Amino acid sequence: MTKSFPELLPFPLERFYDEFKGKKYFIVKSDKPIFSDHFSWRELDMYLNSSIGRWDRLPQLQIITPEGKYCHRKKQFQKGNRVETDRTLTREEIFDLWNQGNSFVLTLCEFLNKTMWNQCKEFEKHYGIGQANLYCSKQEDAVCFPIHADSTDNFLFHVRGSVRWYLYNEFSHHCSKEKATVKEVIDLDDGDLLYIPKKLYHRVDTLSPRISISFHFKERHGKPYKREEWYDWIGEISNGRPR
Repeated sequence: MTKSFPELLPFPLERFYDEFKGKKYFIVKSDKPIFSDHFSWRELDMYLNSSIGRWDRLPQLQIITPEGKYCHRKKQFQKGNRVETDRTLTREEIFDLWNQGNSFVLTLCEFLNKTMWNQCKEFEKHYGIGQANLYCSKQEDAVCFPIHADSTDNFLFHVRGSVRWYLYNEFSHHCSKEKATVKEVIDLDDGDLLYIPKKLYHRVDTLSPRISISFHFKERHGKPYKREEWYDWIGEISNGRPR
């Protein structure tokens, strides 16, 4: 279910702007899987099977390698001092990378269903234009990004499974990541929410198979960004039942 931005906060909206925005993270623990309708394992399975193939329909699929780099579905090779892209990975190669424990990222995943689309729309009433990225891992100790900082505020919806977050004291504009120190280690489960201000260092470990969604947005300048409506193409055709 889509929630308004104030409904997601554990305190009044004014306190978010005064105390937290761009300054410090906060965590909202839940005893219910309130984000389970945002994305499912079945949806991931259907999406990958319908998109990987000769037509290359999945430009937003990215793979996190042990080196912490985006793979962009391209096989890379060393040529002298340069790393060059050879060709698009085959379905079998991508499947093997998944089974080897590499995490997948689906950028612009708000286009996949109405719930994520409308959640972006709710955030954009308070931020500028943004997007949703989906992070999924098949197993415990999957390959994830090393310590890093993002250029935008992030609202992390933990949808399925368990992950361990390492949240640091320092921001990237004040300190290099080599000198950053861990402030808190927190485990997130189904239904938990984490806000990470832009440029704050962080990293994550997977404790089980997981699906997480990061909603992140540019700062608003001037009038709010007005996202288009999600069109309900089938309406009452199925009377609420999938057919």
